Amino acid sequence: MEEHTVASLAQTAHAVAQSHGEAHELPNFLSILAQLFPDCAIFNFFHRWENVVFSVLVAGFISWRAIVAARSGQFIPKGAQNVWETVTEGLTSFVTGILGPRGIEHVPFLGTLFIYVLFNNWLGLIPLMKSPTSAWSTTIALALVTITYVHTIGIREQGFFNYLKHMAGNPQGAVGLALIPLMLIINIAVEYLAVPLSLSLRLFANISSEDRLLHKFAELNVMYKFLPFFFQLFANILVIIFSLVQAFVFLLLSTVYISLIMPHEDHNPKGTPQDQKLKAIHH
Repeated sequence: MEEHTVASLAQTAHAVAQSHGEAHELPNFLSILAQLFPDCAIFNFFHRWENVVFSVLVAGFISWRAIVAARSGQFIPKGAQNVWETVTEGLTSFVTGILGPRGIEHVPFLGTLFIYVLFNNWLGLIPLMKSPTSAWSTTIALALVTITYVHTIGIREQGFFNYLKHMAGNPQGAVGLALIPLMLIINIAVEYLAVPLSLSLRLFANISSEDRLLHKFAELNVMYKFLPFFFQLFANILVIIFSLVQAFVFLLLSTVYISLIMPHEDHNPKGTPQDQKLKAIHH
C-alpha cells in the first residue's frame, strides 16, 4: 500500500514536471489537485499562488498555537505554555545580548520573524506540503519587511536629521561634506538594495537546495525500492538542522542590522530620551 502511494506521488511529480518544467521539489496537494483537475479555475488559482497559501497556513498555525498557550495562563506553565515561554525567554536573552536592555522592545518582531521563518522552512518536510521559503518571492517579502522595520527604528531612534547624517556617512569637515552625495548613493544602494537581496537570496538558495535534495532522494526510493531509505532519513535530519540554522542566521542578521542603525553613545553622549529614562529609573 505504501509503495503504491509513493509510486503514485512519483508519477504525479513526473506529470507536473512535464507540464511545468523539470520538477525540483516534492509535489504538494495544491499541485496535485491542479494536475488532476486541469480545467478547475479554483485549483489552478491556488496552485499559482501556492506560496502565499502555505505562508498563510503557517501564520495561522503559529497564531492558533500561541493563542492556545496564552489562554492557559497557568502560574506553573505546562505543555504548550511551557514551550512558548521557554522559546520566548531564549529569544529575549539572545536579542538583549546583542542590543542591550532596550533590545526587549524588538523581541516581539524578531521573535515572530524567527519562528515564522523556521516553520516555513520546516513545512516542506510534511508530506503534500511545501516550504514557502523555497521561493524567492517569499524570502524577498520577508527581507523587505525586515529592512522597513530596521529603518523605521532608525528614524524613530535617531530622528530624521540624524538618520540622514547616518546615511551620509556622518560627514566631518569639508571633505566629508563634499562626499555626501557619493556616500548617500553608496549607503542607499547597500542598505536598501544589497541588504534585502543578501537576506532573501541566502534563505531562498538554502531552502530550495534542501527541497531539491529531498526530491532526489525520494526519486531514488521509488527507483530502487526503498534501498536508499536510510539516506532519505539522514537527509531529513540534515534539512531539520539546516532549516533551524537558516532561521537563526536570518534572526542574527536582522538583529545586527537593528544594532547598526540605532544611535550609539559616541554619536549622542547623553543617549536617547528612552535611555535617559532607563538610567533615571536605575538610579
